[in-house]
Amino acid sequence: MSDSNDPISFKPFHSAVNRIPVLRDEAQKLASQGKLPAELFDDFAPFTHDHLHGERFSGSIDIKMIVRTPLVFGKQTKTQKNGRDRHFVQVPTENGELDGRIVVPPTMVKGMISRAYEALTCSRFRVFGDAENRSSRRRVVDDHRRRLTYRGDPAGALRLVPVKLTEQHEDGSFTAELLQGDTLVKNDYIEGRTVYPTMMAANLQTGHWGHAKLVLAGGLDRLNTMTKHGQEIRCHMSLCLHGDRGRGAKYAYWQVTHIRNQQGEFEEAFRISDSVTTIEDRDDVHGYVFRSAANDDTPDKLFNRKHDERVFFDVTDDGPVTATVPTPVCAAYRIVIESYVAERELEAALGVPGDKRHRPNRPTKAAQEELERRRRTREEASGTPRDASADQALDATPLVELKADSLAYAIVDESDGHSTVKELLPVLIGRRAYEATPWDLADTQRVRPASAQKEASAADRLFGYVVPNASPNAVGGDVAFRGRISFGPVDASRARISTQQQVLSPLLGAKLNSGRRFLTDGSGKTPRHGDGTPLARGEYYAPDQLLGSAAYPIHRSLLGRPGFPKSATALPPTDGVQQDNIGVRLTALSWIQAGSTLTCTLRFSNLSRVELSALLWILTPQNLVPIEEKTASDDPELTGCLRMGLGKPLGLGAIEVCIVEHGFRLVDNKSLAAAYENLSDCIGTAARVTDPSELGFSEAVDRELRRQPWVKAMQRAAFGYSGSAPVRYMTLAENKANNQTEFKSGRPKPGYGIAPTDLHGTAKPICVPKADAGNTGRRPRPRRW
Repeated sequence: MSDSNDPISFKPFHSAVNRIPVLRDEAQKLASQGKLPAELFDDFAPFTHDHLHGERFSGSIDIKMIVRTPLVFGKQTKTQKNGRDRHFVQVPTENGELDGRIVVPPTMVKGMISRAYEALTCSRFRVFGDAENRSSRRRVVDDHRRRLTYRGDPAGALRLVPVKLTEQHEDGSFTAELLQGDTLVKNDYIEGRTVYPTMMAANLQTGHWGHAKLVLAGGLDRLNTMTKHGQEIRCHMSLCLHGDRGRGAKYAYWQVTHIRNQQGEFEEAFRISDSVTTIEDRDDVHGYVFRSAANDDTPDKLFNRKHDERVFFDVTDDGPVTATVPTPVCAAYRIVIESYVAERELEAALGVPGDKRHRPNRPTKAAQEELERRRRTREEASGTPRDASADQALDATPLVELKADSLAYAIVDESDGHSTVKELLPVLIGRRAYEATPWDLADTQRVRPASAQKEASAADRLFGYVVPNASPNAVGGDVAFRGRISFGPVDASRARISTQQQVLSPLLGAKLNSGRRFLTDGSGKTPRHGDGTPLARGEYYAPDQLLGSAAYPIHRSLLGRPGFPKSATALPPTDGVQQDNIGVRLTALSWIQAGSTLTCTLRFSNLSRVELSALLWILTPQNLVPIEEKTASDDPELTGCLRMGLGKPLGLGAIEVCIVEHGFRLVDNKSLAAAYENLSDCIGTAARVTDPSELGFSEAVDRELRRQPWVKAMQRAAFGYSGSAPVRYMTLAENKANNQTEFKSGRPKPGYGIAPTDLHGTAKPICVPKADAGNTGRRPRPRRW
């Protein structure tokens, strides 16, 4: 990859997507010690709205919002031209015309401020429900109770054991046979100091391209007939070396050369090339054909360089070792396949051209066909077309079921003297399921949405909540609670709108399955091993890890710049070639320019002094500046920003929020109640202009708050980074390099497995080293064991 085609990869940068730790246990511990206000960090039922509570306050706050980077928001629409979808967004106006008066929904302001309050108070996630991707074909629902999946690394393939399920039990578990290949060479082939890990399954070339020449009479058609998936087979094979001439990874593999025909004779099917080093042969091996490609596909349709399927076999004298496959492992197998189906359908929904879509593997294709069959059956029975709710009901039952004689790959645990399958996988190199679900972690961490009023956290009590899936008999606060803060109309008369169309860079979603971005340990840092080395991808979403709150650090270099930033429209390089798929990009027909000012009045009732202190804290932009930035700068007026609208990872929607001068009006509830009694005043007239500093945190509490990891992270996200390093996504080239793993252990190679810098830690940028080009060396002399 040349620098001219890719000027940004492998250069220092700050991650555009990060997380703020949510350390509820630590916060409540400090609250119990009196170091932080218990009211902000404990869960309890909110105060009711039916009367004015003594010792509390009511009033209003006029807030000013200065747009520091372009603000993109509005209703999204879609049109189709030449068979391709285009997605648009336009700033809403009263008359619907571009020159009309701008309409900014107060709910946007509420969302911006409530998210900040949620982060400051380590509150529960108030939004952690169903995430939906809609298409004309399917509604994909992820309710966070499903185990997420991730793509396994090629090195991990060597640790996988081929298995054949033999017996299903009443609880849904199975007994399986471990088909461990030539167990006599299980300890790998060694040439001097070079170790060649040995693949357990044999390679079965399925065409003319590969390490051998197809010489079978009848050619490819006859080969396919003799080697269908799951078919028993007897064959000869040779052990070959890969990478012995300094090219690519080093491992040993068995290659099928002869296949027994129906007459019981072994026919030569493949003649191994002279350029391949062969070690020894095995004759008359019994096994089972395993195909990862769909029945009508060839392996190279899945991966460009894939030319082999597999033969599972075992030559142990006493027969294969048996193992237990627990019921949850079988469920995870289904989850992995359904995740493939969801990805394929999402590609269709996004309008990805057919030749650019990922090809479904064999089990995924079978699951897709089953889903289509169910849809047709429903349509024929009801006489109605498909709809999202019907698809959701169809997807509620598994699309694929395991049965006796099923073949798969497995990770096996033999620690207790008995073989137990820990993971069951449909293909050798593909997706795997994490151990714990996001809901599991959220529940243990106590950050999932409140299920009853007694679980309401600080942000719930201030801004309101709705209990997801409330019980049928629930009433009142066990169903929902209206917050004690309301937002009036937003005055956008001083906002400047631009109608210069801008096509945004692809808005990559904040995917939860990216564990390095969203998970923390108990101290709020990126989870690591005890020796400080990074985790392998499969080690994320472990039961002792915590979910962080998604954060998009401010692009400080963009603040106040005129026009639309190039960083929000530039396409990232993809393997040195820029791809412009308009179907996955959003076109802003209009947007609010930097320098615009919005104003709004926030009204509150029945707030305690400490709740007001927290609210005023986040409405003071000087509080959103890390202490090290204040120390290093001569500017006493440094400020941080909150975020609103679309395109936050691209640097858009940075809003400096502050209280208008003389805009804080306050009345204590005792005085307000007395005014109502004597008919002298009411909520709109009784409040008096007050200096916000009178209601601030005490010096001790303020100092303690600023020491906490979640507050430091919140400040860094709001302020951004000084220096010249850009804030951006990791490119595909960097991601590919960063996911390099050690061939046997599956752990990241030294220097890789880099995670976004902890927001409460060092402000230094990260930099992914260029990928290891591989070792070169002399060809070893082959020898026998």
